[in-house]
Amino acid sequence: MSTERRAVRLRRNYTGEGQQAALSFFRRHGMHFGLVPDTHDPQQQVFEAAVLRTLARPHPALGPLHTPDAMLAVAAASPGVESLVLWPQPDHLTDFLLHLLPTRAADGIAGVPALRAATGPYKDLVVRLLGRSAQITVRATGADVERARTAAREAGREPLWDQKAAAVGERRSWDALVDSFTPDEIALWSRALRRPALADTSAPGLWARRAPSTAELAGPKPQQLLPRPVGPLAGSVRGTVAVTPAAHGGVGCSTVALQLAAALARGGARVALLADAHDPNSPLGRQDERDDSGPWQPVAAGLPTLRGAALPESRQEARDLVSLARAQADVVLIDTGNGAYPHQHLVQEADLVLAVTRYDRRHWIADTEIVDRRPEHVQMWAWLDQQYLQRRPRRELSPERLLLDFLDVAFADWVFQRTWDDEAAGPDWELLAELEEEELEAGDIETLPAEDEEAALDQWRTEFLAAVDAEGARRHPGLWPEVSAAWPARNRRRNRAGLLPTQPEAAEQEARCWALLDLVEAEAVARWGADLWRDHRRQWAAPDAGDLPLLKPYEDLIEHINIPRPAPDVADILLRPVHQLPTDRVLVTLNRVRGDIEPQQLVDVDRILRERRARGAAFVPYLSELAEFSPDPSALAHGGGPLDAAASRLAVAVTDQLTAGRSAGAH
Repeated sequence: MSTERRAVRLRRNYTGEGQQAALSFFRRHGMHFGLVPDTHDPQQQVFEAAVLRTLARPHPALGPLHTPDAMLAVAAASPGVESLVLWPQPDHLTDFLLHLLPTRAADGIAGVPALRAATGPYKDLVVRLLGRSAQITVRATGADVERARTAAREAGREPLWDQKAAAVGERRSWDALVDSFTPDEIALWSRALRRPALADTSAPGLWARRAPSTAELAGPKPQQLLPRPVGPLAGSVRGTVAVTPAAHGGVGCSTVALQLAAALARGGARVALLADAHDPNSPLGRQDERDDSGPWQPVAAGLPTLRGAALPESRQEARDLVSLARAQADVVLIDTGNGAYPHQHLVQEADLVLAVTRYDRRHWIADTEIVDRRPEHVQMWAWLDQQYLQRRPRRELSPERLLLDFLDVAFADWVFQRTWDDEAAGPDWELLAELEEEELEAGDIETLPAEDEEAALDQWRTEFLAAVDAEGARRHPGLWPEVSAAWPARNRRRNRAGLLPTQPEAAEQEARCWALLDLVEAEAVARWGADLWRDHRRQWAAPDAGDLPLLKPYEDLIEHINIPRPAPDVADILLRPVHQLPTDRVLVTLNRVRGDIEPQQLVDVDRILRERRARGAAFVPYLSELAEFSPDPSALAHGGGPLDAAASRLAVAVTDQLTAGRSAGAH
């Protein structure tokens, strides 16, 4: 039996998918990302886990989803490197959608809260997480969804899956669902959704009381699922790729080039990375570590198929190096650079150009509509908060109180630094004037540790007073003895109460709030009415101690609805800075994309770019790991994690483009 047939059969044993779907995956990716890939994208992983857990433990209004011939009505899955497709069991499709799509039941949200659904470009159903890029494709049509809508309404439930913003309680329900997972469970639930053929469907209540286990998801041959260079990617993809800024530097080209090179090399391709070694961001900083085959040097330990070379200053010598790299590697990546010796001229030598630009939300979102669905009295409280900030009554503080507040602020700063610099030789006594004029911003004041967390606070108070005693007595001889004696106990009491320096105590704060109420009463009555003002103003001025902040329980009733910019306009914006590049070879690569773009908008923009002769668009998500990324990539040989997942998706896009370009050239 051929390697291809064995791999396809094994994949089907895990996923349950059809022969053609499994064959298509193997012929596109081989084993380079694993035979049944997990997702390493944190958003996607949580979303997939939430979907399966919701199916396994549905809302009481729905009842259990018992389908002996399919895992919770999921007959098959097609897990890809950058995607997941679910194939519901046809006989249970409506029931599956009712358990998946969110509806408002009498006592909460049924289905996956904050899930939104729309028919995709192939008339499949694309379900995604509100405000996030995570999504799953479900083999269902618009007609199937309408049948589920009718059934939900007949059962007295309100469909929520096509609302633009979060419905009442949805965010809270989603947070509760995510909080119910332990960190290790999330990956297991996600993997189980990607391997439905392994589930034991003979007994009802599958995973209703426990999470899937590692053992039951291992399957018959777990070692044969691991990534390795087998299949079409190794040696079959050839080409030269230039990674260049679309307009200005500083957009992350070097990081994109290095991560892409590592992903291709992990897949078995021979990769040559050419970059400006003089650029401080270049991965080619070890010019003394060349091998015996010319200008090459190792780039990452554990990746022998990834080699790098420094681009010469001479244009002709740089072109000669590109020719040499083409002869010795499958894929040549050129980081054209933006450093001392940029090599943008090498773009013309490339088969594909990644024009990297930083994601700008303003290019994708035309406007944001804010819909306030909070009760009217809560909106009045929010208005009073604004008035308090804008028209806050002045504090009439005695000289003793000002000096005590000053010592609180100075002590917090002293604790934070445990010293003052030599020039200051003590606290800034000019702060007294800022405190008197209420000009000191709260964000400029340090916070003390809690009394029960730092045993040395009393000792530090003694040391602090000793450090400022002489200057305090000189500046304030009449006040200093009494203030310095009272300050330690006062500071300790306020810190135990959780009060920040300068923060008024409860009685004083209430008095200031009532003063503001008197000041704005006429305007408030005209705006909100006498009854609302009379019934709810006191709760704002004197909330019950220990209660949550007044506005917090109502936060999810403020809807922020993004209004997408039309896809043709976005395409115009993306193409404008790349007009000097060969358009028919440009793949616009947006770096650090946030999760607030509608997936359908991404699809539409990609389609329009292709219609305008570009190669489309690729997207690198925003990852905190990028902010901490070091040009010394010691862990590039090991796959896993969100950074590698993003690089793998980009590698798939690049290899698809190179393969498509070669096929077009053959014809």
